[in-house]
Amino acid sequence: MIGVLVVSGCLGFEVYCWFYRPMPLQHNESIVFRLDKSSSARTFVGALESQHLIHAGRLFLGLIRLQGLSTRLKAGVYQMKSGESAQQLLARVVNGDVLKESFRMIAGTTQQQISTNLAQAPYLNYQISDWLHAVTSSSKDDQQHDAMHLWKDANIHGKDGNLVLEGLFLADTYQYNAGSDASGLLSQAYLQLRQHLLKAWQHRDPTLPYKSPYELLIVASILEKEAAIADERRLISGIIVNRLKHHMPLQMDPTVIYALGSAYHGKLTHDDLQIDSPYNSYRYLGLPPTPITTVGKNAIDAASQPKMSNYLYFVAKGDGTHVFSETYDQQREAIERYMRKKA
Repeated sequence: MIGVLVVSGCLGFEVYCWFYRPMPLQHNESIVFRLDKSSSARTFVGALESQHLIHAGRLFLGLIRLQGLSTRLKAGVYQMKSGESAQQLLARVVNGDVLKESFRMIAGTTQQQISTNLAQAPYLNYQISDWLHAVTSSSKDDQQHDAMHLWKDANIHGKDGNLVLEGLFLADTYQYNAGSDASGLLSQAYLQLRQHLLKAWQHRDPTLPYKSPYELLIVASILEKEAAIADERRLISGIIVNRLKHHMPLQMDPTVIYALGSAYHGKLTHDDLQIDSPYNSYRYLGLPPTPITTVGKNAIDAASQPKMSNYLYFVAKGDGTHVFSETYDQQREAIERYMRKKA
């Protein structure tokens, strides 16, 4: 009898050790599996067996139940780690230590372009309704009245009759849990945009003609498309202020390009500038009704703290920089000069 107990104990100890040994995972091999909310401990064990990582599934399932862990497995997407044992992986599944992924929201891209990228992001559950859910759920818990105005000001209808949330998400890189919904990632981006925008609004140049943080955001979106160089971005920010104060049309090409959408083919024509759209800053005074792109922190800062000058005009030199002019005659000369260079 004693011998049987000893043998049984040794066998049990050996079985237990099996599941503490590293699983046979190749050095460069990457194995990912998903556990749904309805997945059971048996499903988890089956996933390991199907990848030939364990060879005694029933024993491992019994060990999981013996430890009282069969009902504590967290849903999510998990990636095996090199040198990891089945027991270590089990501990991570119990703790919900899921695979982490990153998503880069690029400054200068539109909501439609970001939507396409979200749909292609790995292990991310994405629906178009996630955009609206992100801003409305974040605003419900917000106690800052200015932030609520940001949402209310953005609650307008765009050129296609749909709600426009363009520009309400800060360009940055965001981490998300594999298998999660995109609304969580978008909530992060919305909250970070709102926090930085409101901080910039509180510390803005007091002479700015903007009536709300949302108008500041619209200007930042124009700057994001107009200039990549920090000093020039602040100069162009000052030109926007000068033009608004002189009741001049902004005449910013990126607003027309946004109005054209898919009809834009890489170069603005005279006919393009005639498009009847509130985003056409050649035809309509003031700011466009919404931001025209996703912005980063630098663009918001440039909008809130412009570099003031007597400039009213600028023209691209073709190398990423611009020539700035105070008068229309100077602007015409600059345009002719750089057109000759291009020719």
